[in-house]
Amino acid sequence: MNKLLFILLLCLSCMSARANDTAGYVLPTGGVVFEKQDGIKMKTEALYIRPGQIEVNYLFENTTGKDITTQVFFPLPQMPAVETFPQGALAHDYEFKLWVNNKPVKYEKNWTILSGETDITALVPVLFYTEEEIISEAELDRRVEMLQPKERQPFIDKNILKYGWILDPARGEVQAWEMTDAWQKQLSYSWQQTFPAGKTVSVRHTYVPTAMTTNVGTPFSKCIDEDSQKYQDFVFIPENERTYSWQHLDAQDYVEYILTTANNWQGPIENFNLLVESPLKSVGCFDGEAFYGGPYFAVNRQKYTPEWDISVDFIAKGSIARPYHPKSEPVLYRVDGPANVRKEPNGKIVGEMKDGTYVWVWPEEKQGSWYPVLQNGLQGYTHKQNLIKVF
Repeated sequence: MNKLLFILLLCLSCMSARANDTAGYVLPTGGVVFEKQDGIKMKTEALYIRPGQIEVNYLFENTTGKDITTQVFFPLPQMPAVETFPQGALAHDYEFKLWVNNKPVKYEKNWTILSGETDITALVPVLFYTEEEIISEAELDRRVEMLQPKERQPFIDKNILKYGWILDPARGEVQAWEMTDAWQKQLSYSWQQTFPAGKTVSVRHTYVPTAMTTNVGTPFSKCIDEDSQKYQDFVFIPENERTYSWQHLDAQDYVEYILTTANNWQGPIENFNLLVESPLKSVGCFDGEAFYGGPYFAVNRQKYTPEWDISVDFIAKGSIARPYHPKSEPVLYRVDGPANVRKEPNGKIVGEMKDGTYVWVWPEEKQGSWYPVLQNGLQGYTHKQNLIKVF
């Protein structure tokens, strides 16, 4: 890290100011800039996505001979700052929680708001009361009207707001202050972190993502063609399994996760592990391609460089219960092997896991010394002597 950036990070950390962690800094105007951080490697990532919660565990390593102190950011995907239908203001509680080396850590919230491609972060605090809230077009009009003329004028001068027509759910189409271009908000959480020379640091955080849904049950993932025969067959419900008149399962919740910011660390992710859990099935985009998963979809890769972000549609029969409770919690293990995977405890061998690879395990569902495991598409049981817990 150059001296200028190091000093800037130290100064900005004293200021008040839905994704892989990345290094960066906060601009004096409030926006966030993500920077590449050499000297720190992401050795392991365990990403667990399920309805209503995302959990991520990381193991970082400082590969240099000196301590490195930097501001670490966890950015969420972009979301609309203003929408047509929310009544008044909607503040989503992300319930973000952070642990470093198994100890809770305080963090800061940062946000960036764009009008089209123009950064308006410095202007909008007079219109938004919290970083998380999403307001309706009608509420935006009300708040603009409440501004003093001198507070409102910069929005007019920069062609960010104009007086026009909006759709008010309560009153229909009315004249009001409206955006000249859609406003997109990106929220991120940050904390200052010291990575000791030659040592590892574990980071864990959980949060409740925003989830989009429609009342017609169609998927949002761009690489899923809802009209394709593959998708129609995937969500089809056999007649003997139908409830009421439903013939197809519905895509209920849609979430996104920013994975490409991992490229801001040194080299590829040494061990990348993804697990998507759904009540019945899931579809989505991983590595730029469509995936179709059952109750679980798992990816375990070594030396992984992400080029695309992740999207997931959870497929269910009707709505998904809130809060969603998994049958048991998955845990990431390393294989001390090679290790056989059996169809059932001490049963027929269905595959083999290589020594040093990583695997998802459900310890709470063990049968004696046999643990249920899932590695990529290989699922079954292996003996506990073949497993070493990672997180």
